[in-house]
Amino acid sequence: MDTVNKFVEIAKKECQAHGAVVTTKRVNVLSILLLSKKAVSAYELVDLYEQMFHEPVPVITVYRVLDFLQSKNLAHKLETANKFVVCTHVDCNHEHPVSQFLICKKCLKVKELSMSQPNFDQLKNTLEQAGFHLKSPQLEMNCICKACYADAK
Repeated sequence: MDTVNKFVEIAKKECQAHGAVVTTKRVNVLSILLLSKKAVSAYELVDLYEQMFHEPVPVITVYRVLDFLQSKNLAHKLETANKFVVCTHVDCNHEHPVSQFLICKKCLKVKELSMSQPNFDQLKNTLEQAGFHLKSPQLEMNCICKACYADAK
C-alpha cells in the first residue's frame, strides 16, 4: 500500500502543478488501477470501485475519470483490449517518447516499456515509406507472460 500512496501523492502534486483538481473519485480509480495486476475495463472498474469503497459509481463517471487520468499521463488506454492501466513512468524524471505495452493475452498482465526516440523515428520512417501515417505512437504487443507460458507447457 505504500507504493500506492507514494504514486497517488506524486500524481496529486503533478495535477496540482498544472491546476487540476484531484477529487476523491479520481484518487480512488487511480488506486484501483495501481492495485490491479492486469488491465481493466471501465465496467470492471465500476465493480472494483464498489467492492473497495462500498459505494456505487456510474460508468460515465469512471469514463470521465479515465479521460482525466489519460490527459494527465497517469493512465493509458490499451486500444487493442479496450482496457486501462496506470502509467508506470509517472515518477521518472526523463521523457518517455513512446510507450510500448507487452500484453499477455491469457491473463491480461501488462508491462509498460519505453521505446527510444531513434528507434521510434526509424519505425515511423519505415511506415511512411510503406505509404502509411502513424495515427498513434502507442505500441501494443500481443504476448504471453512467463507464468502463462509455463502453465501452457
